[in-house]
Amino acid sequence: MGITKVGKIYYTNYRDADSFRSHISLHTKNKIVAQRRFKDLLHQKAVIRERIVINITWDDFKIKLYHYIKKKDNGYTFARFKRAIRYLEDAYKPRFLRDVTPDLLQRAKEHMIIHKGLKNRSINDVVSYLKATMHLAENWQLVHKQDWTVIKRLRTSKGRIVFHTPEEVDKILNACPNDMWRLIVLLGADAGLRRGEISELRWQDVDFQNNQLYIAPNKTIYHRFVPMTEALRNTLEIVKKNAINEFVINAGQYGTHVSKEYLTKSYRLITRAAGVPSFLHKLRHTFASHLVQNGVDLYVVSKLLGHSSIKMTEIYAHLLPDNFQKAVMNLPTHEEPTLALEDNMQMQPSTQTNN
Repeated sequence: MGITKVGKIYYTNYRDADSFRSHISLHTKNKIVAQRRFKDLLHQKAVIRERIVINITWDDFKIKLYHYIKKKDNGYTFARFKRAIRYLEDAYKPRFLRDVTPDLLQRAKEHMIIHKGLKNRSINDVVSYLKATMHLAENWQLVHKQDWTVIKRLRTSKGRIVFHTPEEVDKILNACPNDMWRLIVLLGADAGLRRGEISELRWQDVDFQNNQLYIAPNKTIYHRFVPMTEALRNTLEIVKKNAINEFVINAGQYGTHVSKEYLTKSYRLITRAAGVPSFLHKLRHTFASHLVQNGVDLYVVSKLLGHSSIKMTEIYAHLLPDNFQKAVMNLPTHEEPTLALEDNMQMQPSTQTNN
């Protein structure tokens, strides 16, 4: 944010609390006058912002928050935000947005532990959404920044990783109504793609020449290349013959881009029909678990899954005991002792003492 000269007149680009940029004329050709007017503008905006910080009610903020989330995210995310706010209001209904502090969140967390009987994992989920709510309020400059790191996560058990046997995957594949759904199952079970990665996969990311998929979730630095199995490649080639647009996965003859929610709900129906009740992310667990069981190093599995840290991959380490045994058994063998019995006796330490 500063001043720029357009033609002969000075302007400023100002970003408001909703992150909308305004191109404002300072109505002068003189740079010194423009700088003074720019400082006056900043002061006026600061006064307005401070007034908002003091006066905005909690209910008014919720209207703004819900409108933003509905416009930006899906229904699942919106429901999670509403659920978190409901638990906060059960403990204490704020009157103003400024009433929501780390101390209040801590009290709400204790209220959920004592009175709601929620599991630690559910409480952590609620607290994370409440923190996200307040971070949005701070980014919109509706409240002053606070230290939310003082609210610590509750300990949770890692739980048991569930995955399918090869026979179960075959049952699900046989229950799929078409090639598109067989491809969805194989992208999870044979390539370890996340739900969102399946939904966003484009044909430009399918490299038939090098037999691999290019996965770049959210176009971040954590991109990866995943080799294609023969079954996955063959199914991709079949689906590509009827490709309608840039997306690999489409719904219906009109090529509608599928949402993550559509994949989740439809997949559950297919697995129930197959007699193998499941959830979509279980296919990713299946991919990783089968790799580990076949002796693939955890570091390699981590890279294929796109984990930012190998610690995330260690949840599959319990599948390694047989490999640990084999690793120790592969140590170099040692020759048996060849010393004569008399020599062994001479090497024994003497237990007699001189008188």
